[in-house]
Amino acid sequence: MHLFYHPGINLLKSFNAGDIHHQLADVESAHIKVMRLKPGDKVKITDGIGNFADAVIEDANPKKSTVMLTAVTAEPVKPFRLTIAVAPTKNIARYEWFIEKATEIGIDEIIPLYCDHSERERLRVDRLEKVAVSAMKQSLKAWIPIIHEPVSFSDLMLSKNLPDALFMAWIDDNVTLHLKDAYSAGQDAMVLIGPEGDFSKSEVASAKDRGFVPVSLGKSRLRTETAALSACMIVNLLNE
Repeated sequence: MHLFYHPGINLLKSFNAGDIHHQLADVESAHIKVMRLKPGDKVKITDGIGNFADAVIEDANPKKSTVMLTAVTAEPVKPFRLTIAVAPTKNIARYEWFIEKATEIGIDEIIPLYCDHSERERLRVDRLEKVAVSAMKQSLKAWIPIIHEPVSFSDLMLSKNLPDALFMAWIDDNVTLHLKDAYSAGQDAMVLIGPEGDFSKSEVASAKDRGFVPVSLGKSRLRTETAALSACMIVNLLNE
């Protein structure tokens, strides 16, 4: 069944309050036309914050389609949260690939991280959000990750809202502790992933002072986006 995104509203609260008629956004309405759906067809709706709704199309207008909710279910809240702060890649397509795959696997927050060796200084968060929406719908998920505005490494180190489990994927012969052994299931975690030139010495020192534990992601030298996705996979698998 086709899944559509209806942001800015809690579907469960809306349904329980008797508000069952909803107009979809322009882009979602256009998809209804492309898919040749018509009034009476059944679809699924998600608000991106954990709720799925069964719905029936009332009006298939390509600019302002309306649907009627018939049932809403809430997905169970995960026992952990995962945030990955990752340096933007020079080739933006590779960064978007990470956003897509991490959304499919499961991630809560993504922080574009500007580092000393970063090769990209500009980033369109709105474009990344569109990639995440598409991936959420394709993988039939009810949660969409929060994609933050880019922050500098130094500003992130000053943040007071970091989770308890802090890790830094660092390419160094002396780092032998693997993320799979450092992380414990159920922990809220943040993993730092550096640019292709890796973190600078001052960044490593700053992260250690802030409580980040240097970890390895294996013996292979991974691209930035591959390393970030590997960290995402490891944390999710350990929570299975």
